[in-house]
Amino acid sequence: MKHKEFTTVLTSEDLIDVKLAWEDKDLQRFAINYRAYIGDEWYEVYRVDNYHGFLHEQKFWRSPEPIIIKDKDGWSLKMIFEHYLEEVHYNFQDYRSYFEAALNENKIKGKDENEKKNSKNET
Repeated sequence: MKHKEFTTVLTSEDLIDVKLAWEDKDLQRFAINYRAYIGDEWYEVYRVDNYHGFLHEQKFWRSPEPIIIKDKDGWSLKMIFEHYLEEVHYNFQDYRSYFEAALNENKIKGKDENEKKNSKNET
């Protein structure tokens, strides 16, 4: 199986990381991860992939839990990948805005807060 990884720069604070795995010219697995630099930290904001054996997305402004995608039956994996890559390019500013709103409402903890919490639990 062949693998390829690359990052697309949308802005200086917005990136899309892509992972692909294919065999005999057929796409087998993919992951698209949009991340944003907000308040001195990089955050995963949105992800879509099939690396766990099923197609799902994660909208981190809502929850890290996977949301199973069921409405793409009959689509080739290449078509699904291209659809979501285009969708992330088109919607990343909205995704960022949703994520920032969740951060401001304290629905999402910063990495520093999680590290402090974990270090308190270790002592």
